[in-house]
Amino acid sequence: GWVMNVADDAEVARVVPEIAAAFGRLDIVVNNAGISRFAPIGADDFMAHWDISVSVLLTAHVRVIRAALPFLRKSDAARIVNIASTEALGATKYGSPYTAAKSGVVGLTRSLAVELGPERITVNCICPGPINTGMTAGIPEEHKAIFARRRVALQRYAEPEEVAHGTLNFCLPASQYITGAVLPVDGGMTIKNA
Repeated sequence: GWVMNVADDAEVARVVPEIAAAFGRLDIVVNNAGISRFAPIGADDFMAHWDISVSVLLTAHVRVIRAALPFLRKSDAARIVNIASTEALGATKYGSPYTAAKSGVVGLTRSLAVELGPERITVNCICPGPINTGMTAGIPEEHKAIFARRRVALQRYAEPEEVAHGTLNFCLPASQYITGAVLPVDGGMTIKNA
């Protein structure tokens, strides 16, 4: 396996070709690095939260795609799947660094779908909602249950595999005519009003 700091231009430029060489090709890129930084706009350290959020959550997608593009252009089934968040479809108080970066991922996805479409490279986006991951591990289970009952149509947090299934669907041959799509994998959270 490989470990890569997606915020490091040189490391991305080195590792992506290594992966392509090891497998003899590169057909699929899934941009799934994440951090969660929340801070009020007036906080003294706001810009530090902003800079790292944009670097890891948005600019990293661009770094990886640019490094992978020469290999994807040789593929007959090239797929790019960007992982954003339901925060790109709504917002949480003090979450502007995260929300802005994730909203940028949605915009990047749509723009690249148009740009790369003539080359038969699909670009789609997954927006996970409440998922049991390392980023939500610190939330007490009883608080997760209350939130899920109140806000999520399916009344539960998802497991990471359920996000992976949505991601896989964009990579299948059956999805070759889907591009620029933004798929919430959120148990119906973004559609539930009350």
